[in-house]
Amino acid sequence: MGQKSSIDKLAPELRSRLIELLQNPSVTQKEIVELINAEAGENVVSKSSVNRYKLRMDKFAAKTREAREVADIYIEKYGTENRNKLGKVANEYIRLMVFDLITELEDLKDNGGEVKPEDLSEIIYKVSRAIKELEQADKLNAQREAEIKAEAMKEAAEKFETVCKQKGITQETRDLFNREVFNIQ
Repeated sequence: MGQKSSIDKLAPELRSRLIELLQNPSVTQKEIVELINAEAGENVVSKSSVNRYKLRMDKFAAKTREAREVADIYIEKYGTENRNKLGKVANEYIRLMVFDLITELEDLKDNGGEVKPEDLSEIIYKVSRAIKELEQADKLNAQREAEIKAEAMKEAAEKFETVCKQKGITQETRDLFNREVFNIQ
């Protein structure tokens, strides 16, 4: 898929510094190039590579914001009880991004660009793993939510039983409430 950019080749501490500088609107890209090259002790980045990296960061940030806005709207519309559905929406969003990626790779190949099979298989592996982890997290969240609800119902039923005994409510009435409200047979 081509070689790594000069930014991707930077040592982790220099890349972190570059990202920090890019997030500061008072620092120009020219100043960033000078600072990073000075810290590296040699010319390791150019203004164009910093600009391309900034555009990539902005695009990623925009996609992230968009995903959060969709999630917020979804939760606002359907409530937090539907988090499992939101997880499915997120999974579908990732699947769409994979489709976009595959389309872009096909366009790259059609325009004479090189796509190495090992790079493509690494991307597919990472994306499929991310989807699997999202689905596992979604399943764990659903299980935990069910456990919390069951525990809350149990506590409410115990409290109800205590209050009924204190107030002299008949066993027949308590049984009716337990069946109808707490789903206890």
